[in-house]
Amino acid sequence: MKFAIKTSTHAKNDRKSIIKYLSQFSVNAPIKFKQELKKHIDFVASTPNMFSKWEPNPRYRHVVIFGSYVMFYTVDETTKTVFIYRILHGSQDIANIL
Repeated sequence: MKFAIKTSTHAKNDRKSIIKYLSQFSVNAPIKFKQELKKHIDFVASTPNMFSKWEPNPRYRHVVIFGSYVMFYTVDETTKTVFIYRILHGSQDIANIL
């Protein structure tokens, strides 16, 4: 059974910013990023508990989706929903952002 996917406004803005940033360097990088993001979202919808919890705050699970970009999400077993909270670069101050 696939879980429903909900995406925060932050994650939507993160995605737009990443695509804009990557487009400065390559025509293919933003395309590859979007493909990898979609692939990982589909995978998370099918197996949401597969990826590990983020140790500083175990409420979040995380998965590296492209290069050093990490998707943070939560799982609600009751409503069978995955909530994508943020998509961040590993070099960012993730603890303060989340």
